[in-house]
Amino acid sequence: MSSRRAGGLPSSSPGAVSVMSALVTEGPMSRADLARRTGLTSAAVTKVVNPLAQAGYLREVGPSLNGGLGRPASRIEICGDAAYVVGLKVTGSEVLGVLVDLSGQTLATVRRELAAREVEPVVDTIVGVTEELCSTPEHQERLRHVAIGISGGVDESGLVSYSHFLGWHGVRLAPMVHARLGLPVIVENDVRALTAGERWFGAGSGRPSFAVVTVGAGIGCAVSFQGQVLAGVHGVSGELGHLPIAGDRLCHCGATGCLDTLATTPSILRDVSAAVGSDVGTLEDAVDLGRRDERVAEVFRVAGHALGLGIASVVNLFGPQCVVLTGEGLAALDLIREPMRAGFVEQAYGQAIHSELIIRPLSFEAWAHGAATIALQAFIRGEG
Repeated sequence: MSSRRAGGLPSSSPGAVSVMSALVTEGPMSRADLARRTGLTSAAVTKVVNPLAQAGYLREVGPSLNGGLGRPASRIEICGDAAYVVGLKVTGSEVLGVLVDLSGQTLATVRRELAAREVEPVVDTIVGVTEELCSTPEHQERLRHVAIGISGGVDESGLVSYSHFLGWHGVRLAPMVHARLGLPVIVENDVRALTAGERWFGAGSGRPSFAVVTVGAGIGCAVSFQGQVLAGVHGVSGELGHLPIAGDRLCHCGATGCLDTLATTPSILRDVSAAVGSDVGTLEDAVDLGRRDERVAEVFRVAGHALGLGIASVVNLFGPQCVVLTGEGLAALDLIREPMRAGFVEQAYGQAIHSELIIRPLSFEAWAHGAATIALQAFIRGEG
């Protein structure tokens, strides 16, 4: 695949990055609109646009309507097929990948189960999914970056310091995949990747700050502030699931009292099974019982209240304009909504209580698209 790889953008100057980012996220616009949107002068916009158009990344399209006043202005748009990226979401059981063009559109989706969780078979699956997504000569020739979203601690070098669902410690995943594909490879925490996608294409678009909280097999969080998704120096940030707000239960991380021990799908299934005296294997079954059995409903109330305390901690610390709540745990929303709200109101400080809560069900494809967003951003910035 590396032998077919073409070059990058003719410029990765701040102006070029601003223009390309605006066009990817907001669609076609006139040069005058681009100048207003980016803060560049009209001359600077032209200086950026012309070489990008000559290289085939931008094109001029028909005039926009302007109410009949003055001469209609032509618009500049991204040439989506000029470059492609791949985004992948790795879970404890599968790899889901998407092929995304330069305009941010998803062109193909591939899902493969993992044969095993050891590093080598996971790398094999990542490579296999990428190659299946890029099965045509055009896609192979124009594939620029690959980005992988994975749970756990991931630092800027691509080191996966810890991933509970895979049982990994200290895995340098990015160089391994790069060696197989010959392309720039980025590895990022999956919730931060999802948040990057929401910032460019989803609920966070146009918002100065927002947080994403994910509820499911684990509880994750990431915060976007002034256009940047915050990441810790050591690859650890937003670990909402490990706030000590759940008593003295032992967590898989080795600490006690983590939110994960009360409000994740595995912890809820454990507590529901204990409440009814028999094994309950799926969240759907637990939710169905919770709508009929007060013992099970109480398990969900406790989990929802703890989650509300956790969300309040996020708004108290960062003051985001809104919090986006997503994840497969939303299947229990009717059982946890009110206790979650009560926990939030109980703990939110002052005006932080006015942070908007957005309930946003998202598929794993959206998580993979978040990783693809990171790949797009890296390509536009000229990284790799």
